[in-house]
Amino acid sequence: MRWSALADALRESGALSADWEPAFRAVPRGLFVPDRIRRGGGWIDRAEQPAEWGEAVASDIPLVTRLDEDGSTPSSSSSMPTVVARMLWHLQVADGMRALDIGTGSGWTAALLARRLGAENVTTVELDPELSAAARCRLVANRLPVGTVVGDGMLGHPAGGPYDRVHVTAAVQRVPGTLIEQTVPGGVIVVPYGTAFCNGGLLRLTVADDGRSASGPFVEDVAFMWVRDQRPGSGEFEIEDVRYGPSALDPAAVAEHTDAAFAIGLRLPGLFRQEVWAGYDRFGTGRLEVWDGVSYAHCRLADRDGRHAVSQSGPRNLWDEVTAAHAWWQRQGEPGLDRFGLTVTAAGEHRVWLDQPERVIG
Repeated sequence: MRWSALADALRESGALSADWEPAFRAVPRGLFVPDRIRRGGGWIDRAEQPAEWGEAVASDIPLVTRLDEDGSTPSSSSSMPTVVARMLWHLQVADGMRALDIGTGSGWTAALLARRLGAENVTTVELDPELSAAARCRLVANRLPVGTVVGDGMLGHPAGGPYDRVHVTAAVQRVPGTLIEQTVPGGVIVVPYGTAFCNGGLLRLTVADDGRSASGPFVEDVAFMWVRDQRPGSGEFEIEDVRYGPSALDPAAVAEHTDAAFAIGLRLPGLFRQEVWAGYDRFGTGRLEVWDGVSYAHCRLADRDGRHAVSQSGPRNLWDEVTAAHAWWQRQGEPGLDRFGLTVTAAGEHRVWLDQPERVIG
């Protein structure tokens, strides 16, 4: 699919708004994606597979562009064009606004912002010096010389502020107060947000008139790579003094339902989960595991009502807490993530709410 055809499809689907369409058509992703990209489980080299490379960059899919030192964990990517278009739409920009783009990556989103607002009004921050340098070259080559900064995006870039809009391209568990302080009152911060239980949602925050807080709803179901220093870590725990029992909750209702998992994660911050095939289990079944770094629990998917389907260890009965959080979500009418929101103060306080800021949950 050629880029013009993809832009047509995005426009027809409603993902690409009329005000962003000229920028998308003028700045195709292929100008910024590196020559070596990862699609599925393998790499595509532009020189060796030009047709496959061209098809991939003009498709509505995310493309991994860099792996971590372990050689398996993605550390940078070119996001799915639909998601990019929706995120930029949620910024609600206007001519003359100053924008901070956090997570330069390939430089494509910075280029789109520059095309819309003018390169002189855009600053982009990237932690990886090599990625930043490569993006800077692409931006200059395409006559979009935005301000490129190597640094921790969670610290923002006060020298270029204050900003009317802040656009973050990596998921956070905590929104840093520095971003609020560097955004003008009434300004907008669009940032992927998740919990260790569920990554995640797209958060649209509006900075209060006094500049001391920002508040807003979750507006899209998205999942992004984590900001490096906010990646969930499992911690260490010992499984001992195990308590067994049946489950009143079908674990599939959590594992297969994003809205339920997102709500549980908001209610139980710091709780991790994963689905595993437990071949070492004598029942040989898949199961849902949860832990907080100290306590641990799992529930087998096959026979959740069996006497030993649930195992819990540690000071907390984590599966009981998950079951209670799921029941709470059901009592609220099984709200989608767009009914939840977050208020963050510049001092770092986070308050999750349902339907309105005054209805704090957690």
